[in-house]
Amino acid sequence: MKLLFSAFALGFAGSVAAIPAVAPPTFAPADAPSNIPPFHNEVAPGLDPIAGYLPRTDVTEYLEKDLIQKELEDLIGDETCESFALASDFYNSGPGEYWKDIPTKTTSISGPYDEMQTYYGKDDFLQIWIDKAIKKTKTNYKRGNANFKDAFDPPTVPTPTSGKCVGYEEVLKKVLAYGSTLVEVYQLMQEAIDLAKGGCWWQRDGCEDAVEHWDAAVAIYVGSLEGQAGGNTVDGSYGKAPFALADKRCRNYGNCGPNNGQFYDLKAKYVQSPWNVKILAYFSAGSLAAYYGDWGPMEIYLQLISNASAGPLIQGTFRYYYRLSDLEFGNNSFSTLDKELGEGGAFIFPILPKLWACSTRGEKRAYAEARIGGGPAGNSEVDFLAIKLAFECNYRCLGIKCSHVGALYDGDASPKPGFEACDDEDNGSINQCAKPKGSVKKACRLYVGKPGIKKRDKVKFDF
Repeated sequence: MKLLFSAFALGFAGSVAAIPAVAPPTFAPADAPSNIPPFHNEVAPGLDPIAGYLPRTDVTEYLEKDLIQKELEDLIGDETCESFALASDFYNSGPGEYWKDIPTKTTSISGPYDEMQTYYGKDDFLQIWIDKAIKKTKTNYKRGNANFKDAFDPPTVPTPTSGKCVGYEEVLKKVLAYGSTLVEVYQLMQEAIDLAKGGCWWQRDGCEDAVEHWDAAVAIYVGSLEGQAGGNTVDGSYGKAPFALADKRCRNYGNCGPNNGQFYDLKAKYVQSPWNVKILAYFSAGSLAAYYGDWGPMEIYLQLISNASAGPLIQGTFRYYYRLSDLEFGNNSFSTLDKELGEGGAFIFPILPKLWACSTRGEKRAYAEARIGGGPAGNSEVDFLAIKLAFECNYRCLGIKCSHVGALYDGDASPKPGFEACDDEDNGSINQCAKPKGSVKKACRLYVGKPGIKKRDKVKFDF
């Protein structure tokens, strides 16, 4: 150490002779690996954008899966029980059989899909939900069960002849459109990653498989009904995939468009949700990584997309369970409509596993208020603040920010009573190094800790 220190000291004094520069090594052509073929530079021309995303492969087959969802919703759209009865044939022996095979790719299990399987304790948890909703009975999960019959019989809005099956309709179509679809998205991305790890590298040898599966994930997330621009401008209606959900919810929360709603226009359906902008940007970056066969960034983008895709579901959960509370009207005045409970239950279904993975405490309190059948929802006022805190206190783990979710307006000029957006700095969700304020920490003490998946609450990268 003394000699080393002396050398540095003398060097700074200018008393050490200059060290001769070492030339970098050179390689003759013969030293280069001989097993790398010429680069493959061709990209399929003439492919239409998917909501602005530029695919490299033709994934029309995946893009048009949303038409199955549309056909189902058209079939049961009048909310009568006679129409709902048709859903069974559609699912069991019609176009809806497609849903029985989701996820269609299972070479390995993605992180978000693994959380779902672990939480519900069943590999076929999606099919169980659909089957039990159609049969009007109850699920048999390890956690997060729903009793549809207890919640929706008798219907809250009966008609003289057949009654309304709107609750059953909502839990069926919303979980198919968003929960089932997102599982397929996650697993298609995972398949692309597995192929890249296996050596599928388009730039090097023309292997299209990894890129094709990544493009397919985008196609499933967006759907054909959104068009090339993703602007809902063809007939003024929304699509039937998660992309449409994000655009619907940002209108409720007043944060559509650039900078989380700086140019917000309630009537402009073509203005995109900030969730969709983020997700399609991650998809685009992942597509380039897949092109080069670099699975490391693809794994990160899958997690980021999974995080962001939970955002609209959280907004939907908040919107409908807020209506089931007495915060808006006070005096113990709250909705008991099957529609509100059906939608809220469908939105929270795909994200309860994420919350549980971060904190079993938070999940326990949220589920106690949100459960379909056997809980307060539909029978008495829901403790909405318990549901809100359960998620907000775990935003950092979930990779979500208060500014991304916002406050619920639902068309009003100011936020709904008792529903203000949390503050990221106070909440400790501004980035992975942030910590909550003392007041927030105190309010959150019953909603954080005890992650369902070990170390899941330890954020590995920023968001």
